[in-house]
Amino acid sequence: MQDTADRENMFDVLRQSLPSLSPKMKIIATFALDHPQEFIRQTSKDLCATLNTSEPTMIRFCKRYGRSGLSEFRIDLALSLVTERLGEATGERSVVEPRASDRRKLNSDRKSAIARAAIELVRDDNAILLDNGSTAESFASEMGALPPMTVMTSGLTVALAALAHEKHNVIVTGGTVRAASMCMTGWMVREATRNMQFDTFVMGADSISLEHGITTFLEDEAENMRVMMKAARRIIVLADGSKFTKPSLHRICDIASVEQIVTDLPADDPTTRALIAAGARLHLI
Repeated sequence: MQDTADRENMFDVLRQSLPSLSPKMKIIATFALDHPQEFIRQTSKDLCATLNTSEPTMIRFCKRYGRSGLSEFRIDLALSLVTERLGEATGERSVVEPRASDRRKLNSDRKSAIARAAIELVRDDNAILLDNGSTAESFASEMGALPPMTVMTSGLTVALAALAHEKHNVIVTGGTVRAASMCMTGWMVREATRNMQFDTFVMGADSISLEHGITTFLEDEAENMRVMMKAARRIIVLADGSKFTKPSLHRICDIASVEQIVTDLPADDPTTRALIAAGARLHLI
């Protein structure tokens, strides 16, 4: 039996499943509910040690909820946490970023295929602005197929991936390093791009929906990305199919604001048809 969550709140799904869980599975679910930050941020090895369970048991637990493994489960738990808890005094959303290693592992083959397709869309560009995150890192890793160009990014691992080709002029925005995702954040990111002009801004997203548009984990990052969008002639979004079933977070823009969304959604998927009917410009791979 699987308990699937799609756009549902993972905390609600976990609570509803508690009565039907075995003792071992209930221990894992209860820990995720009571200590989500530790569940999301601990290494897999440390988490299993904390819960006195094995990695195969942990994987079986995650698959029960329709997830491929711990990485996908923890990312979805982090997404749900944004809307689950409000700060007691301030009313601010509580945010725990997933581990960069979890993001990197999730759908890596799909991200690489999307990146290779997107590479062909910027082949004639001279300068591109590149987002941070695992999808942007996949894109940067494929940039060896492009002629020399200027690349600016707020992602440190993205910059290293682009530099590895030894032919691109790579610029990193200023800012404060956010350790969880190894990227720059803060007002210096906005100032670095405010008076510049790029051919294309290649960006990722944590969630995409017709109702809420393109969203991301952190409010500060959403603000930075809106400024970065203004610095580019066109915007291309890279998103694997799982991004269309996630809870919506901090809004960056509506779907009509981007020139293309490169995705691996099937052509006959209801989400694909709904997006096209709403005017979204999809590049299906």
